[in-house]
Amino acid sequence: MNKEELPLNLIKTWVESLFEGIDEFVEEDTKIKILEKCGKACSIYHNHIEKIKGMKSDGKDLEEIIDYMNKEKMWCGDWIQKGNIIYSICKQCECPLVISNIVKLSPTFCYCSRGFVKSVFEEILDSPVNVKLEKAIGRGDIVCHFIIEYNSL
Repeated sequence: MNKEELPLNLIKTWVESLFEGIDEFVEEDTKIKILEKCGKACSIYHNHIEKIKGMKSDGKDLEEIIDYMNKEKMWCGDWIQKGNIIYSICKQCECPLVISNIVKLSPTFCYCSRGFVKSVFEEILDSPVNVKLEKAIGRGDIVCHFIIEYNSL
């Protein structure tokens, strides 16, 4: 085996053990912080943060950015804004790690998506947001329902 080649089976086994350890030994608040940090890393990796920064520097507002995100399918469902609430309902998990079968979908792993959403909308709004995951496929629901609450300026 070449040094650079890692068998996918090893990666899957390692990640599965990591999540088992997190679920067994880590308190809920810490799980959330760890997985939200992973979600933020994913939003950066997929260039969403840079795209949003560029749109903001071009003078785009929240509505225009949300329209762009929906048009470009930057998420598993459309984002809808009503007052100081933005929400989205996803009918399937589109996480590349889940789709490629590297990570098993679980209640703990769903915090990663919450971190992804949080990092994207905090960048858009330049302020902290509260992200609620009302329903999650990883928890056994048939959809994921994200709700973002923020203070308008």
